[in-house]
Amino acid sequence: MAIRLPARQLISSTNDEDPLEYYYSPLTAYIYTRRLQLACDLLGDGPFQDLLEIGYGSGILLPELSQRCSHLVAVDIHRQFDQVYAMLEAEGVKASLHYGDVRSLPFQDGDFDAVVCISVLEHLVDLDAAFSEISRVLRPQGVAITGFPVRNIITGAFYRLVGHDPAKIHPSSHQDILAAIHATLEMDETVIFPRFLPVDLSLYVACRSYTPRRHPQHDTTDSSR
Repeated sequence: MAIRLPARQLISSTNDEDPLEYYYSPLTAYIYTRRLQLACDLLGDGPFQDLLEIGYGSGILLPELSQRCSHLVAVDIHRQFDQVYAMLEAEGVKASLHYGDVRSLPFQDGDFDAVVCISVLEHLVDLDAAFSEISRVLRPQGVAITGFPVRNIITGAFYRLVGHDPAKIHPSSHQDILAAIHATLEMDETVIFPRFLPVDLSLYVACRSYTPRRHPQHDTTDSSR
């Protein structure tokens, strides 16, 4: 089932590097939309109580995520709230938008039972701080859905073709991010696109992982009862 994207006339870019047009262009729409589909497939239908999207950009994924939770929250490092709220209102979507960085999220411990973070982590160097924050704001056994491009000769050639230096815009590789996930969260499933290729030769990776269960010493339940 196709994911729900906003009507093109209702949505606009929030910065110069926003790949919004790629979701609606006939030449790139399939690949870019497939990235979102991988993440949504891993997330499942829920419903989740409190869901956070980190790096919501233009808000392109918010209408779809709103169908999978009771309370949708989103955070990004831009402050283009008005234009995203206008799109959400036109789409009949309710969400709470916030300013903040994944390495220092403006939320309390355990505020969410699901976090979605697509095409953000590859732009960072301090992955440990990012995953520490993702883990912190998730409840025990909360689900984290992450997606990121593969670093290889194919993706490098594409980014150069569209005018970007891949080493500068993506300082962390897919292998760096996978290692950081394993160091902080409990990996559950990894899918790649295209599926028939080895991960290092593919284009995109999406992962579902969980925050660890509470350590026994943190459980205040009296086991003798």
